[in-house]
Amino acid sequence: MQTHKSNSMLRGALVTVALGALAFGALAPQTAQAGKGASFQSMRNAIASNSRDSILAELERAEKLPCAPCIDLVLPLVDHRDPAVRDVAAWWIAKRAIRDAVRDDMFARLQGGDSTAARNAAEVLGRFMHPDALMPLELAIHDDALSEEARTAAATAVGTIGDFRGKAVLEAAITSESASVRASAARALREIRGNVEAVAVVELLADEEEAVVREAVLTVGALRESSGVGSLADVVRDGTLSPNVRRDAAWALGKIGDGAARDVLAAVERDDESMLVRGAARAALQALR
Repeated sequence: MQTHKSNSMLRGALVTVALGALAFGALAPQTAQAGKGASFQSMRNAIASNSRDSILAELERAEKLPCAPCIDLVLPLVDHRDPAVRDVAAWWIAKRAIRDAVRDDMFARLQGGDSTAARNAAEVLGRFMHPDALMPLELAIHDDALSEEARTAAATAVGTIGDFRGKAVLEAAITSESASVRASAARALREIRGNVEAVAVVELLADEEEAVVREAVLTVGALRESSGVGSLADVVRDGTLSPNVRRDAAWALGKIGDGAARDVLAAVERDDESMLVRGAARAALQALR
């Protein structure tokens, strides 16, 4: 009798737990499964909601969805106001047979004089990662009719493509009158496959814009450009620069590993007013040893 009562209580408890789990599942946010479960209707609903998270999740779910009508839903998203939505749309389109036609349309946009359209086109071409885009992107980088934002996006796209032929494109962009383009070109050089030197970037270590100097520091350090040791030493001692930039310069000196920087780093470790910079100099000295 007691056993029967215990079994009944256990079954009741299990039912309660199960119902609670079902209720929670109905209320809890649903996690998208990449490549599974999407449909034309679910994509249309997500896009109509204009919710960034919904659009990103649904396009990821639709990665392998065979749906020709979906292309007309996704294409307008390359001009969405949210860069994350533009990026996921370009990623999705890159996996479709229509990508060559879209690529040609993006080439035309780069030359059309509309800066917003050119910026979006550069982002799409970067995501497509095709070397054919390098020449149109180079022209856009130096097109004074385009906004600084559009030209910066073009330089960034060259790095995203990562083809070694883009190295020369970015080295030319380093001479741009736009600080944003110079910084983007210096950063993008770190992404070029097979690139092992940053000689052209060393001159930017003396740039008048701190954002440019920081990108140059990171590139010279990442590529271990030994010709930049003297200029990095100047940066790490320049009290007019922020502690973050001086810290990065100390890190770069440690990455390069040239003993000629030892005295400079020792002085910085001892005297710099920033604990952040002193710590980076200490770590760099340890790397030299």
